[in-house]
Amino acid sequence: MDKLRAAQSYSPFVLERFLGPMRAETRLGRTLNFVFWAGWQSGRRVLRLVRPLPAAVPAPMAAAPVIEAPKPVEPVRLPDMRTAERWYDDTAPDVSIIILNFNKAELTIKCLASLWEHTTGHSYEIIVVDNGSGAEDFAILAKHHGRSTLVRLEANRFFGEGNNIGFEASRGGFVIFMNNDVTVEPNWLAPLMQPFLAHPDCGVSGPKFVYPDGRLQEAGALLDKEGNAVQLGKFGSPDDPRFNEPRTVDYVSAATVAMRRETFRTVLGFDLMWEPAYYEDSDLCLKIRLLGLKTYYCPTSTVIHHENATSSDQRHGLKLNNIVAINRTKFIERWGDVLRGDAASPSSELFPASPANWTPKATKRAALYTPYNIIPGGGERYLLTIAEALRGAYEVFLVTPELFSRLRILTVGRELGLALDHVHTVSLAQAAAMPRFDLFVAMGNEIVPPVPAMGVKSIFHCQFPFPVSVHELARRWTWWDGYEQLAVNSPFTQRHVEQQMRDCGLPPRPVSVVYPPVDDLGIDEEQLSAKSPVILHVGRFFTGGHCKRQDLLIQTFRDHIHAAGIKAELHLVGSLHPEAEHRDYFLLCQELAKDLPVTFHLNASTTDMKALYRQASVYWHATGLEVDEQLNPEKAEHFGITIVEAMSAGCIPVVVNKGGPRHIVAHGATGYHFDTTKELADHTAAILSANNSAPTLAMRRAAIAAAKQFSKPAFSRFWQELDQSVALEPTN
Repeated sequence: MDKLRAAQSYSPFVLERFLGPMRAETRLGRTLNFVFWAGWQSGRRVLRLVRPLPAAVPAPMAAAPVIEAPKPVEPVRLPDMRTAERWYDDTAPDVSIIILNFNKAELTIKCLASLWEHTTGHSYEIIVVDNGSGAEDFAILAKHHGRSTLVRLEANRFFGEGNNIGFEASRGGFVIFMNNDVTVEPNWLAPLMQPFLAHPDCGVSGPKFVYPDGRLQEAGALLDKEGNAVQLGKFGSPDDPRFNEPRTVDYVSAATVAMRRETFRTVLGFDLMWEPAYYEDSDLCLKIRLLGLKTYYCPTSTVIHHENATSSDQRHGLKLNNIVAINRTKFIERWGDVLRGDAASPSSELFPASPANWTPKATKRAALYTPYNIIPGGGERYLLTIAEALRGAYEVFLVTPELFSRLRILTVGRELGLALDHVHTVSLAQAAAMPRFDLFVAMGNEIVPPVPAMGVKSIFHCQFPFPVSVHELARRWTWWDGYEQLAVNSPFTQRHVEQQMRDCGLPPRPVSVVYPPVDDLGIDEEQLSAKSPVILHVGRFFTGGHCKRQDLLIQTFRDHIHAAGIKAELHLVGSLHPEAEHRDYFLLCQELAKDLPVTFHLNASTTDMKALYRQASVYWHATGLEVDEQLNPEKAEHFGITIVEAMSAGCIPVVVNKGGPRHIVAHGATGYHFDTTKELADHTAAILSANNSAPTLAMRRAAIAAAKQFSKPAFSRFWQELDQSVALEPTN
């Protein structure tokens, strides 16, 4: 019987809806040299490299501001703590309850009060993760969090990652994730644990959710073939017998959800692809189903849920108006075959077959620093492949300004095909308090490093020397002394780095070109001569200075390929940044592609990516097309990992004639360069018109051969041989 029809039979109150909730001189001499340079250096290039501080402008006269009296904070009445004194145990708890707070301290305190008063039957601890709240809200929470462990994050890590961080701070054999807009009823915990004792196949347990006005909110949930959620019994009576029988369901809301610790860890927790929010809970339950486990609705455990108390508050600035539709598209791409009954599991592995090694030991310690958010991309591939290359010899710490979870690193490793179970995650403050590392690698996007050196041997990986203000240059000037070597990803970047070292008067350092690591995707001769008329582009969907220009590619396809009647498809693959402006850009691209044979693949799996590379005939890359490389070299593509990936699979690349891509592709031999979108279309049409001819096949083979110089083994050897090198020599 169709699950949607079955759901409707449970109650007349069933409501179908989208799922909810939810980056050889002295030091004095060098300093004087800098002062001289900053004051007297002139010329167009220097003005371009260093942004002057804004001039002081007298502020206009304005009326005195009206200062509102501070709103009185309602005093918080802590409950009788005698129950908590008996059952609370943060040394060896049975259960860890993890709660996120984001600028809703009073709500969180009410949730905590109900837990202290009504939690019995199992020893427990509470982990409260303050997910980047403002100072005032955090101060309230810090004063009243009582019997709980408070984890403070200076940045909002969003719903899934915030919970992952809370999980890694916990100790219980079971974990319960709970929204801060929940208050629990008496005897809520023991029944929620009962399914794990009664059913060996229980992987997840969820309670009965009730609205504050007494109506039923959810008695478990089902998923239809389109990825929509059906909350059973919604708006009905919580006393209705139909909703007071235990049953298995597709998923339960993460507003309160319980599972074994090992289960959550095995499936790599909440997946980063859903950020900032929505669909994390249904995805988690479906991943757990792949372990052969089920999700149970437990009607004898009741919690009151205010629903969307944080997400519906527009003051958070997350602009979640379009995220449900976007994440539903991603959800269908991952789980559509499963929901339709066409497959038992997704087309790719979502977590490792065996549990990760969580206690790696090695004789040496290395730290890798990035100032950017961790999502699958070129910079992350570069840094995390260093981590993999050091596996076995080093205990590796990934350092970021604010903490990320190890679960996230393992997930990114899954996406990039890297083994990262030996990698710890620490914040910059935590790393600074640790003993000096044997090896330290810092990644940055200016000519001076982003942090002081922290290693016996310290290397600065400069992705590109973007403009830096005089103030920042002066602030980081002395940090340069701690780094003995620079690593860059292309001759294009090397040239600009060496020029800026001279322009800024920095003491010279060796600069080695260490090409980014690229997996050889491989393709046999039969596949090579059976390519489809598919044009492929791979790159993140984001707007700003280094936009991949999917919008321009779509317009070129419309104006010059589709309009000319050329039989072809355009496939656009990439991850999506969680911020609202990037989501808006993605939706713009979708609108531009209406009525065209254009397919979007958000967060495509490694398996699907490889299949697309092997199928595609042409690879397009246009980053930096509309910029003047002489005036704005930083806006050109600096290398182009996806170009090399495409070449390794026999795609013929057609790339913009500037920056790093110009050095990767030999025009007319391994691919083509273009300066205008008309040239891009003309080269593409010529390839497709002779798609599997002898000359085209010869170019494909030449591209495959050229891609081998950018191999992952060559990249790994550079970092593995640092121990044997007293002074590294630059690679030309």
